[in-house]
Formats: sequence, C-alpha cells, structure tokens
Amino acid sequence: MTGPTAPIAVDILDSTTVHIHGEPIAVPPGVDPDQAVMSYLQLEAAGVGFAIHANIDDRRYGVKATLTINPDGSAATDPHSMPVTPPPTRPVEHTPQPTPAQQELAQLQSLAVQGHLDAATQRAETLLLQLSTDPSLGPEHPDTLKAAETRAHLAWIARDYSYAYRTWSWIAATWHERFGTCPRNRSHDHDLCRHIAVSTSNAAAAWTRLPAEEALQLGQELLHLINRHSGSPSTPAATGIQSRITQLQAHTA
Repeated sequence: MTGPTAPIAVDILDSTTVHIHGEPIAVPPGVDPDQAVMSYLQLEAAGVGFAIHANIDDRRYGVKATLTINPDGSAATDPHSMPVTPPPTRPVEHTPQPTPAQQELAQLQSLAVQGHLDAATQRAETLLLQLSTDPSLGPEHPDTLKAAETRAHLAWIARDYSYAYRTWSWIAATWHERFGTCPRNRSHDHDLCRHIAVSTSNAAAAWTRLPAEEALQLGQELLHLINRHSGSPSTPAATGIQSRITQLQAHTA
C-alpha cells in the first residue's frame, strides 16, 4: 500500500553535505552520499510500512529525479513522473517569531559555519542543559531534542563519533518513547516517523566510525533501535549493521 504522503525533498549539495526534509544527514567519510541517502530512505520506508517517494536534487551534477522506495528496500525511478520542478511561487505568509531557544540555535549554528566549533559546542552544551532542566520543557520537549540534534551534529563535525552516536540514539529512543511506535499507513504522523528515522540513520552513521571494540559493545543496542523503528529485523540497514558486527567479531576472535 502506498501512503498519501508528499514526496520527500532530498538535496545532495556535495560529497559530504546532504539535506533530507531540509535537515542535514550525516555522511560518513569515504561513503558516497548516494549510499547515505538510500540508507536513510530505506529505513524510513520500512518504518512507515508503505512505499515512499523522494524528489532527488543532486546539485553535484545538476540532476533531478523522482524515486519510489519500497518497505523491502527496493527502489526504482518513477517512470510516470516528470522531472522535478520548483514549486509555484506563493504569497509571503506571516511566520511566527522564533523562540529564544530557536534564536540561540541559529546563532550557535552560525558560529559553527564560521569555523568557531569550540564556541558553538560550548553554547550548545549550555543551551541543552538549560532546556533539559527547565520545568516547562524538560529533556523530552521537542525544543530540547532539536538542541540535542545540533549538539550531535557538532560532535560529528569534531569527529567525536562516540558522543554523536550516543546522542543520536538517545534522541531516536526519546522520540519513540514520547510519541510511541511510528504508525504505519497514517500519513498525518509522517513527521514523527521522519524525526525517528533521521536520528536512527545518523546514529548508525556514527556507529560505523567507532573503534572496533566500542562498535561491538554497542552493535546490538543499535540493532534494537533500528528494529524498534522499522518493525523488521531484515531491513537493509539492519542487515548492514549485522554484517559489520560479524566482521568485527571475526577480527577480534
């Protein structure tokens, strides 16, 4: 069954920068961004339980395409779709003022872009602590989780893959615990599935960069996270993780 969800926007900016749903997705060093995109899309399709569509804008080569990704991990170019075109221009609508937390996130993200990674990381730590301990918000509030996502991305940039993995896996688990299992065939809950899928995919990307001993210790935990999201132990993502676990076990035996 194909769910009536809008196509997923995928922007491949360069060899290390990918945005899905407008959010950055971790691309491990040495991994083709096409592979990272497919891994994420396969995970999301498995999680929602129906075929999803993605509008791919690969700015490296000026290529645009529409893909259909099935829950079993198979994918194909949609033969009935036209090349992706920009949406029609709409009148400018009033947008709500950003919250103080959103303003702080924007400022520290700007610091990171300018190369001030240490300063951005310190401000992210402070913001995350403030939001987590705020009685009106707490550690499971969406603003807190978004701050944690930013902190995890900063850890990824700094190649602190252990911190990045633990943070992204915690975020995915928290989204799941706060809102429940990703519903199948319910398009209005697709945004929830996206949050869980993004965090799970990024956690898996960080796990692939961990030292062998730490990766072995955390491998089953990651498989549990992926299986809980997808509802299936045989997704391409889970198969890839299990394959690496087997290889690591053989090398450390």
